[in-house]
Amino acid sequence: MCTRFVLKTHSAVLQKILGVEKMEEAAPRYNIAPSQTIPVVLRPLENEKREVHPMRWGFTQTWAQGGRLLANARSEDIQTKPLFQESFEKWRCLIPMDGFYEWRHEGKETRPHFIRLQSKEPFAVAGVWAPQRAGGQTLESAVVLTTQANYDIRFIHDRMPVILRPQDFAAWLDTDYEMDFSKIQKLMKPFREGLLESLEVGDWLNSATNEGEKCIERYEGPSTLSVPF
Repeated sequence: MCTRFVLKTHSAVLQKILGVEKMEEAAPRYNIAPSQTIPVVLRPLENEKREVHPMRWGFTQTWAQGGRLLANARSEDIQTKPLFQESFEKWRCLIPMDGFYEWRHEGKETRPHFIRLQSKEPFAVAGVWAPQRAGGQTLESAVVLTTQANYDIRFIHDRMPVILRPQDFAAWLDTDYEMDFSKIQKLMKPFREGLLESLEVGDWLNSATNEGEKCIERYEGPSTLSVPF
């Protein structure tokens, strides 16, 4: 699962990492939640240059009661689920982050954790997007692909976003001529172990209306969660 993330790196730095010519400046965001607008990197079929598009985070299940919003798609099922199959073949994208949150459950205790690269550098995760009808209008919407969690964070949650290396961005984005899906499938794997770190944070994060650096402040209170070894 990945239902909240952080994006705080300045746009000029993100441009270089993502290989885009232009990216609108934006205020740091520490509690991005599904249904909100996020920057998404794609490569239009008619243009070899990568572009940043604002999109809604989440696909709507139109057949579900109330139009349930899905923020994630399991990479293992991406080629067979009708909601995501066409997007995987035609509309793959990158979603930049500085880190993401997961909630660790043990008994009655639930604690949020902020997960990031040990280097503190921003990164991009694999996503797919599609134009979707919602509320009488067409919205470009994107979801985060997930895979099994690696050893670094398995004690928190059994799933994690598919984090891509910069050298793999082109293969993931170039859907018009990159049709070797066996090669693409190899990208959808747990991130290399030993490169991620986690930080237990406070309950302030739990409300999607809360923002600011307080979301990633270390939790200093008592905890009954057992420490993993």
